Amino acid sequence: MELARRGFIKGMGALGAAAGISLDAVAQAAKASKPVSKGKAARVPLEVKHIKSACSICPNFCGIDATLVGGVVRTIYPDAARAEFYNHGICPKGASGMYNTYDPYRLKKPLKRTNPKKGRNEDPGWVEISWNEAFDIVAGRLSKIKAEDPRKLVWQHGQGKYLIGENYAVGFTKAFGTPNMVHRTTTCEAARHVADELTWAGGGILPDLKHSKYFLNFGSSYFEGEQASRWLDWQASQSIEKGLKIVVVEPRLSQNAAKADEWVPVRPGKDVAMLLAMAKVLIDAGTIDEPFLVDYTNAPQLVDAAGVILMDKDGKTPLVWDSVSGSAKPYVEGVKPALKGAYSVNGKPVRTAFQVLVDNLKDMTPEAAQEIADVPAATIKRLAQTFAKEARIGEFITLDGQKLRYRPSVLYTFRGLSAKEHGVQGWRTGLILNMLVGNIDAVGGLRLDGAYGRPQYFDVSVCEYPPKRADLAQSVFFPYANHHIAQTPNLVVQDPKAWGLPYNPEMQIFYGTNRPVAVPNSDQQFTGFAMTFNVVIDIVMTESAWYADIVLPDKTYLESWHWAPTRGTPESSHLAIRQPMANPYNLEHDAFTIMWELSKRLGMRDKYADECNKAWGLNTTKFQPGRDYTTREGVEVLWADKAKKEFSVALDKGFIGSKKDVKAQYLNGAEAKFKGAGKAKMKFYADQLIDTYYKVEGIAKKNNLAKVDLAKMKIAYSPLPTLQHAFPTPHLEAKAYPFYVVTHKRMYRYQSGNTVNNAILNQALGKDAATNYVQINTATAKELGVKDGDTVTIETRVGKINGEAQVVQGIRPDTIAVSYHYGQWSPGFAPMGRKGIAINQVLEHHPDLISGHNSFNDTKCKLYKA
Repeated sequence: MELARRGFIKGMGALGAAAGISLDAVAQAAKASKPVSKGKAARVPLEVKHIKSACSICPNFCGIDATLVGGVVRTIYPDAARAEFYNHGICPKGASGMYNTYDPYRLKKPLKRTNPKKGRNEDPGWVEISWNEAFDIVAGRLSKIKAEDPRKLVWQHGQGKYLIGENYAVGFTKAFGTPNMVHRTTTCEAARHVADELTWAGGGILPDLKHSKYFLNFGSSYFEGEQASRWLDWQASQSIEKGLKIVVVEPRLSQNAAKADEWVPVRPGKDVAMLLAMAKVLIDAGTIDEPFLVDYTNAPQLVDAAGVILMDKDGKTPLVWDSVSGSAKPYVEGVKPALKGAYSVNGKPVRTAFQVLVDNLKDMTPEAAQEIADVPAATIKRLAQTFAKEARIGEFITLDGQKLRYRPSVLYTFRGLSAKEHGVQGWRTGLILNMLVGNIDAVGGLRLDGAYGRPQYFDVSVCEYPPKRADLAQSVFFPYANHHIAQTPNLVVQDPKAWGLPYNPEMQIFYGTNRPVAVPNSDQQFTGFAMTFNVVIDIVMTESAWYADIVLPDKTYLESWHWAPTRGTPESSHLAIRQPMANPYNLEHDAFTIMWELSKRLGMRDKYADECNKAWGLNTTKFQPGRDYTTREGVEVLWADKAKKEFSVALDKGFIGSKKDVKAQYLNGAEAKFKGAGKAKMKFYADQLIDTYYKVEGIAKKNNLAKVDLAKMKIAYSPLPTLQHAFPTPHLEAKAYPFYVVTHKRMYRYQSGNTVNNAILNQALGKDAATNYVQINTATAKELGVKDGDTVTIETRVGKINGEAQVVQGIRPDTIAVSYHYGQWSPGFAPMGRKGIAINQVLEHHPDLISGHNSFNDTKCKLYKA
């Protein structure tokens, strides 16, 4: 993309003037290094400082090295010292992050709503108030609720969980007494996490690209917006030079697909059919890792006619078919489990879990998958065969003297298989394919972080009813929503009794989230949002803030002290802090001090300190009762307890990192937790799902719960992925809507709350970055009479929205694609920040019934010229 010099200079000048920053400071710094002409007084050189800190615009948490000239942040570069540990480079958002801090549209004073009516076209009648008045109002409301029923408070955060650390919010809500602390994960990757938890009782995966030779990428766009982008993009680039082959399977030609060896444009939502057919190819050809399936997974366990795992007399030990004795036994030393087969136990028919999958796949041929997924049968066969061949089943490799399983072939996803109505089952299908070739925690395979770290995920869900939480997480409605359900409180608040909630939420605090805009069918969200007393803590006047009663300005990540999360990699671990660089608007508070002040006014300061100690897991250095803490002092407490180093190290370097040895990388996970007789097993067959379904069925029938659709629940809670999971609700019902809608992230606006007004992204980089488009295939556009730049209408069963067409070849003819993070309407944003369309307004709402994850990629639509 070329950028005219005149346009760039003009943009920079306008930006500097608007932000109240004299760009003469740069000139002064430059002149300070030049000889001074005789007769002229020498200018005092401006102080130049470098500060190591961490970015928090997105969950990559890149380490940064900022330059300050005369107290003004001038440049932000990646911290070179962290490259060997986790991030290589930073993105355009991070490099221009100072423009978020110096944004003239920043919130600078607390605001109070004077118009009780809430709506998009209502003038809130904002008046500025003092911090003391703001605290009085908020604490007064909270005090009344705490005395009546603390559950009536709902705390929600998005990116805020990374700004100060989620554990402070955990501590605050626990001290207050509400179960309702809700975070952001169901707008991102919750279904993938839950699939991992159900399968190996932990969360956190990455492909071992350093050693991989073949990489099947199902919709992880680490060149655009992924949680491990700054490690994955670098590692992939390094490995490509060493012979790594990459195949990207997704409907749109993303940045990743464009740089891959092969792009496979699968029909949206039909990946499951393609993966099941690939599994059949592997099984039919015998190119599977049978020893791995027997020793590490529950594939040999016996399943009865109801789909339930057969247990020993103790009622808790699974049985396998012992090939030695020809009988059903627990898997202990001396027992040789059969992987395949149908048997009879006590006169009743049983099959191994693996045999159940084989039988389920009887008709799932590549030819059948071709009809569903629109990927040629020959391609499906070839990909499966290559995946198995490159896995080198049965081979070992020696690293640092350790003999390790070697499976340099891996399948990976982020949102591609998970941001759907059947998202958990989507990634479960991918996990099963990885298990078939035995690459879990093998060199070159799929690396697990914390295998079997949370055994409770192998248990039957508690299926709470009545639900305790306003988001219905882990209730009978969403039994395995272990990561909260961001979109649900604003739906439940509209009719709490219909969901069996034994109280009515009255107040919500939103920190660092623009929740209603971030999820499908936004209008439903705003309807609920208007029914509670809302406090919003943010840096700009978002749409959520527009619906607030009290708005409290927050500091940016460049203005405050905080503990900084880091993005883990397979080879290293690290700790980091964030430290302030500037405070151009002399802001007094951030979320940390806001919570501390509210806790004090509510008489729960010591309880809050105690709950923070528990939430952070502090052992040696703790928050003490009877005193306040500044944000720096809070960071010092965490650093002292967790880093065990002088705080001067944090100030100087911003982080500490260490490398993991080979044993820690490859032998402490699946090898230690699952391999062999007498150990827990990876859930190839997720029997806790079928057991949970039967529990849900009983509760729903007993309580006559109309909100529980048992037919849909039975499909969702299958212990193995099935073809039904390739047919989300809109695909079954929206027959008159011919086009599939897919969504995606763009580097420029990923986590848009911090970047909407960023002048570099909106202006200096050009029109392409300032807005989003409706991407349409060239053949489709020709058929519809649509040209590049035309205004088109997207019509779904939810509503209509207009956007600018972008005619491209890199998308399926039956699909349109629209990126997120555009189409903001709040008058509090800069005009350049209100470009494009907000696609969530017309997406249907069909959350995954297992995890609660939003269905971002299942909607169908009509498309025509506006």
